[in-house]
Formats: sequence, C-alpha cells, structure tokens
Amino acid sequence: MEAFKYRWHQLPISRQLLVLVNAILFGFVVLFLVVDYRVRMDRHLNEKQIALTEEAKTMYESLLVAEPHGGEAIQNLVDNVCARMNTDDSPGHHIAADWRGLPYQSVSHGHASDEMLLAMRSAVDSTLARSNATGALVVGSFTGPAGTVYISEKRSAVVGATRSSLLIQMFGVLLLGGITAFVVSAVLRQLIAKPIQGFVSALRSVAAGDLTVIARTRSCRELSYLADQINSMTEALDHAQRDHRVHMEKARQIQQNLRPTVNGLVGIDVAELFEPADDVGGDYYDVIPLSDGQYLLCVADVSGHGVPAAMAATLLKAFVSEAAKKSSSPAQILTDVNERYCEYVMMGHFATMTLLVVDPKRRQLTYANAGHEFPFLQIGRETPVRLNVGDLILGVEDDTHYSEETIQLGDTARLVLVSDGVTEAFDPSEEQYGTERIEQLMNTVKRCNARELVEAFESSIETFRRGRKAFDDTTLLVAQLAVV
Repeated sequence: MEAFKYRWHQLPISRQLLVLVNAILFGFVVLFLVVDYRVRMDRHLNEKQIALTEEAKTMYESLLVAEPHGGEAIQNLVDNVCARMNTDDSPGHHIAADWRGLPYQSVSHGHASDEMLLAMRSAVDSTLARSNATGALVVGSFTGPAGTVYISEKRSAVVGATRSSLLIQMFGVLLLGGITAFVVSAVLRQLIAKPIQGFVSALRSVAAGDLTVIARTRSCRELSYLADQINSMTEALDHAQRDHRVHMEKARQIQQNLRPTVNGLVGIDVAELFEPADDVGGDYYDVIPLSDGQYLLCVADVSGHGVPAAMAATLLKAFVSEAAKKSSSPAQILTDVNERYCEYVMMGHFATMTLLVVDPKRRQLTYANAGHEFPFLQIGRETPVRLNVGDLILGVEDDTHYSEETIQLGDTARLVLVSDGVTEAFDPSEEQYGTERIEQLMNTVKRCNARELVEAFESSIETFRRGRKAFDDTTLLVAQLAVV
C-alpha cells in the first residue's frame, strides 16, 4: 500500500486527474448500467408474464367452446395454438391445462411431460409474488370454473431476446460516458493541470538559476494568485542574487588586493597560482620580506571555502604579518599565530599552515609546519624531497608550541608549496592528482624560472582534471634561489 501511495504521488497531476475522473465516471456508468439492466429485465419479464396471463384467459374461453366436442377436440386445440405460438420470436412456448380434473399438454413440440406440468403448477401456486418470473419458466395462468390454463415460456429464451436490445443500449451509454470522460478530462487539463505544469516548469527554471521566467495563467482566481506569488518570489530572488553578486565581487576584489607582490624580490624568484573554488577562498599565501634580506613564505588552508573561510584567511594574514614583525623564527610565528587564531576564530574552523624563512645570502632555509601539505624542496638537480617536520593544525589548542628545522641550500634550489586543492584534485574517474605528479614535473621541468614552472603546473592540473570543476581552493607557490 505504501509503495502504491508513493507511486501515485509521483504521477503528474494531469495523469492523476485523468485516472480519478475517468474512474469515478466509469464507476457511476457501471453502477447505472447494472441497476438499469436489472430493472429493465425484471420489467420485461413481468410484461411477458402479463401477456401470457392474457393469452391463458383467451385460451380458457377457446377451451369452453371446444369442450362440447370432447377431450380430443381440447387436445387438438391446445396442440394447434401452441404450434402457432412456438415461433422464432417465442421459442419454448408451452400450453397446459387442468380441465375438468384431466390434464392436457401440447405435444406438438415435444415439451410435454409430467415434470413440465408440475413445474408450471408450482410456479402458479407459489406464494412469492415474483417467483413465477424468476425461475426457469415464465408462466401465465387463468383459472375458471372449468379449470386452469397454463401458458409458459423458457425464461432463458425471454432473457436472450431482451438482452440484445439492452446490450445495444448499454454500449450507447458507455460510448456517451467515454465521450463525457474525455471532455471532462480535457477541461480539467486546460483549467488545472496545464497551469500547474506551467508553474512546475517555472519553478524548475528558477531552481536552475533562470530568474527571468514569468508564470502566467488565466484559469481561475486561485491559480492566478499563485502565479503572482511565484513571480513576486522570482523577482525578490533576482534582486537578492544581484545584491549577492555585487557583494561577492567586492569581497573577491578585497581578497585579490590582499595578495602579496612577488615581483622585484632580491635573490629569490617567486610565482604563484591562486584559484578559489568560489568567488572568494579559504586559501592564503604570502611572501613577507624580513630583516637581513630574508623572506617569509607562507601557505595556509582554512577548512571549507567561501566567505567564512575567506574571513578566517584574512585574519591569518593579519596574525602572520603582526607575528613576523616580532620574530623571524617560523616556529615562534606559528606559535603566536595559533594563539591568536584560537582566541578570535570560532571553534571548529581549523586551519593548516606552512612557514618557510629563506635566506638567499646564507643559502639557508628554516621551516615549520602546522598540519599542512609538506613542501617540496629540490636542490640543484637532485630528486625533490619533502620537508616533513610538522605539528598540530591551528585552532585546536592555544598553548601548542611548534618546532622548526634548518636546512643548508646549495647554489641553486627551488621550493614548491601547495594546498590540498592541488594534491587532492580529481579527474572524472575519481583519481587524485597526488604528490608523485608534482615530483615528476619538478624533475622534468628543470631549466626554467618560477613563472614558467607555475604555468607548467597549471597546464598539468588542468589536463589532469579534464574539465572537471575544482571542489576546493587551489594554491601553489614556487620560489627559486638563483646563483649568487
């Protein structure tokens, strides 16, 4: 039953109306035909019984005339009359009589028998008002001083002769009912189903983002009111969407203005790839000049994306800039940033961050990591390695103290910092981009500047995705140390 209800509710309203209206009309027509058939059949049988009774009365008078000529004359009269009456229009016609205590039956058609006479007597003697019209025989009788005359016909013959005309009438009623159902269904479709289907189509267009659609109907006052409400809703959504686009564009511009300048740096070549999944993103990267010609490289990723993540990323930028003025130690900067982040950001909005301090003069690198993707380091033509020292992500415990590691660099070296939007990019077959492709590309593309390497990564990621939209912010930062 529940499955039937579910399937019924999934049908379009036009089909529901068609089924319901036709089912109700069909039920009424069938009920009418059944009742009408029984009434007509009973009436016809009663009319036949009355006709047979009149015939029995006439036969009684004829027998009175034949009686003086003896019993043989009575038998001949019964046979002759029954033979004339037993035609195609009145099959099974039978005449019998109890006359002066003697039984007489028509023997011309072979129906005479004691059982037949007994059945005709029983039909007449029955105390039920309609029993002689509902048994196997329809019997009419007339009783006078000389005796009783019985005239019968088979009920099946009477019913068969009547049924054909009744069936023609029933067919006409069914045809008229079908035409009525078709007309009613067409009217309901035009007045109700078609306008509602138009509303559904309009709402689907609105759900798909088309806010220019207009719902129209001239069916009735109620549906016209519904159309007006849909149009008012669509107009309000259109205004809200335009306002939203304006605000998001301003937010995007603000976030773009917060991006650092990577041109004109001394001793280091930096380039970046920054692609938010929405208008604004939760990834943050920075390049901050420090004292003694050092540079602080930072890539962070706030959980989620969109406006909340972008606001948290903006706070991270402020915290990192403030902490970098007090210390050039990546571990100390991370410790200070985590403390402030836990204080100002709502619980549950965690973030990862990796910090690297590059000293081009001393050819030295110091880094710390708060749960972020490990950076890739390639010194000279060596195979890239991962900087795998890391600690707890930001926003969990405000008293976390981070550790750092210092690495001596060679004459040439390059760093690749990524967010998980790069390593966890998916192609249409659900395969991840991963870290091996990053290492392979660094090994393959060696003699190039930072911008060229970023462009190679961008092309590689785009080719890998094969048109699949990024579900997370994509950030990649490349830094290369040139020969002094």
